[in-house]
Amino acid sequence: MCDAWVSWSGWYRLFIQGQSAQMPDTCVGLYHCGTSVSLWLNGGHPKVEDGVVTRGVCGSLTNNCCYFQSNPIKVKACPGNYYVYEFVKPNVCNSAYCAETTTLATTTAPGIFYPFGSAAGDTRNAAADDGSSSVIPLLSPFLFFGRRYQQIYVNNNGHLTFNQSSSQFVPYSFPANGSQDIIAGLWTNLDNRARGVISYNQYTNGSVLTRATLDINNHFPNLTLNASWVFVATWDKVAYYPNTSTETSFQVVLISGSNFSFILMNYGDIAVTGYPVEAGYDTINSFDYFVIPGSNNGSLISNLKNSSNVNVPGRWAFRVDSGHNYNKNVIGLRVRFSSVLDLTQSGNTDAVLQQIKQELVKNGLPSSIELKLKYMQKITP
Repeated sequence: MCDAWVSWSGWYRLFIQGQSAQMPDTCVGLYHCGTSVSLWLNGGHPKVEDGVVTRGVCGSLTNNCCYFQSNPIKVKACPGNYYVYEFVKPNVCNSAYCAETTTLATTTAPGIFYPFGSAAGDTRNAAADDGSSSVIPLLSPFLFFGRRYQQIYVNNNGHLTFNQSSSQFVPYSFPANGSQDIIAGLWTNLDNRARGVISYNQYTNGSVLTRATLDINNHFPNLTLNASWVFVATWDKVAYYPNTSTETSFQVVLISGSNFSFILMNYGDIAVTGYPVEAGYDTINSFDYFVIPGSNNGSLISNLKNSSNVNVPGRWAFRVDSGHNYNKNVIGLRVRFSSVLDLTQSGNTDAVLQQIKQELVKNGLPSSIELKLKYMQKITP
């Protein structure tokens, strides 16, 4: 089939066996939809209030979802819960516009997730597999442990970088004492070619800022924040390579205002994997870093949706504006901790000390602290 042979004129609504349909707005592989090059909508569907929008049209080849870039089309969301398209002749043959039997998209996600997807107006990462977004200019500078950034990259393999994109799918362990700042929602070998959408958006007004303000003031009650900027990056139901049947969903949310900067990491359903994984953040020379407990074990990461450092299952929150994140006014901290490990064995001791260290760092002590266990024996005089 080749839609370049059709004399397109006007607007069209899609049906499959009498059921309302729409163009897919995620990658479609070769040899689908009755043709060689299956054309999908690049940029997501609009909302009703957006009116008529122009969207790119792509067809995939091997690991490039937008290898064939066809002529753009116009799209409109209608109040009756369907879309119409002003189709034009594709510039590739054999190619055809694809359709799928879904209506206006609503993605099921945990309540802790911030708005995302085409309904939220996200920009979708067009690059496939180990690719990345192009450089994203930030609408407001983001302060990350003393360094002020005005751009960011959303890398498909689950992490954000500032100075350059990264195709690395095998994470290095934090602290790496490296040369770049990195925020890892879930850094591992992800593959969005078979399933899943990676997208991002940033906000300077509206309900998202109101929500961010409430969240940060709840999670950090000793601070008063009025959020002025929010950046949301979402990995929605993305597969692991090569296990294309898996689905993993998480978000990284950057929030700033009043010279404060914060990160929220939100976790939905996380599939287990045999590949190396890492979640947390690391800084240049690792003066500040954090590893979410259990996140560097692929067989345990499904627990991320139940873990938290702010008593909200699936959410981890960090203040990241000032270097070394150290509150010199803190002179005491009460932590309840229990373990069934035999502490007479050195390996178990190291594991317990690492968990205690994570709690101390989470509460504001520098990540460079070192802990040692001193044995004492109580005797009766």
